[in-house]
Amino acid sequence: MLRNGPHGYGKVTKSLHWLVFTALAVQFTIGYVMDPDDAGHGRGRGRGRGEGSGHGRGRGRGGEDGYEVFGDDALLTVHVVLGVTILVLAALRLLWRVSTPLPPWAPTLRPYERVLATWTERALHLATFAMPATGLWLLLGGDDGAVAPHVAAHVLFFAALTLHLGLVLKHQLLLRDGLLSRML
Repeated sequence: MLRNGPHGYGKVTKSLHWLVFTALAVQFTIGYVMDPDDAGHGRGRGRGRGEGSGHGRGRGRGGEDGYEVFGDDALLTVHVVLGVTILVLAALRLLWRVSTPLPPWAPTLRPYERVLATWTERALHLATFAMPATGLWLLLGGDDGAVAPHVAAHVLFFAALTLHLGLVLKHQLLLRDGLLSRML
């Protein structure tokens, strides 16, 4: 079935979930393996407030310290294109989410777990928009003002992901109630 219903999550919901998951996993991998600059800082991590601050990321402006987004740095190009793709997927996923009712709650979820699932879902959706949006701001903005929001989006994402995975693993490994199979 394509849509969510009493049977569980539909194929579209599952596909969007795992597409976003895969795109984010690839994006994080690329972001953390991009070549470090001359000072040993990865372009994906910013430089702080010292000399040359703000030039650790490709700014899309080229120049002596910047990087051409569609220049010789293939990883930067893939990182940017994938970031835009994640924004598009996030928008599609959110549109699908608000236009398609969710299936009934898994009967083994306790009330506090339902609240946790709701809030982690919201935080993950927000982070899925915030991380690439602040990354583009960091890339194109030309100032260090985007570093803190970009890092904060990552912190939000990893905190929500930890809670999300913890809940799923509790039900999968400890309770063995098949909660994970609802999204497979």
